[in-house]
Amino acid sequence: MSHPYFFTGPDQVKGSRIVLSDRGDIMHLAGVLRCKPGDIVHFSDDEKSGYRTRTVYIDKNKGLFDIEEKYSLEKSMFEKILFQCVLKKNAMKFVIQKAAEIGADRIIPVISSRVVPDIADRSARLERWQKISDEASKQCRRDFRCLVTKPVNIENIDPASFDLFYIPHEEISHSRGNILILRAASLKAPASIGVLVGPEGGLSGDEVSRLKAKGALITGLGKNILRAETASIYFLSVLDFLVKSKNKNLK
Repeated sequence: MSHPYFFTGPDQVKGSRIVLSDRGDIMHLAGVLRCKPGDIVHFSDDEKSGYRTRTVYIDKNKGLFDIEEKYSLEKSMFEKILFQCVLKKNAMKFVIQKAAEIGADRIIPVISSRVVPDIADRSARLERWQKISDEASKQCRRDFRCLVTKPVNIENIDPASFDLFYIPHEEISHSRGNILILRAASLKAPASIGVLVGPEGGLSGDEVSRLKAKGALITGLGKNILRAETASIYFLSVLDFLVKSKNKNLK
């Protein structure tokens, strides 16, 4: 049987008990999941520990959970960061949700020359994006949250700060793309991998050239031209498979 799974801060772990005060999580537990005293709930402190707990008390303001088991959590030695140029409406929400489920460690929204201006200016959406990521992280029971950071300008991205940094691009041949992607399989831990996916309409030629000069690997994704949101999910899935296939001990 699958039990509810939530994130909590280390400051909410009080001795042998977790005191949950986040109103959103409490409403979800009590109102949606109908959690009651005696029910089992799992928590991650988003740092190094996971907890199997039993509900003692819960109302609309607070939840108390006795810790029955504490276990260690370890972050992956391969950090995967998605630089996603801001997409329109539901497409951005879809990418954030699925990237969190696949295992991206961070999602960094990017403002490029072809990002729609009125979308780029709405920084208030960041809170909503993080909530979507948190919901996906809880749903798939990942050990650590996938963080959505503040948007950055494409000119401020530094591919050289990563062990590998990819830019999927439709003008690169499939065979050439395969060769470059396979480099991920030969990485040794610890390592960081960055992926930049353009917006609707793609990245401009100048943007691709500047990032290539800084060390980015320009790769293809096959014969078909994919939508921006499809390209992000496809590439993250391939990376996850390659890294884990060469490192059997990874989750």
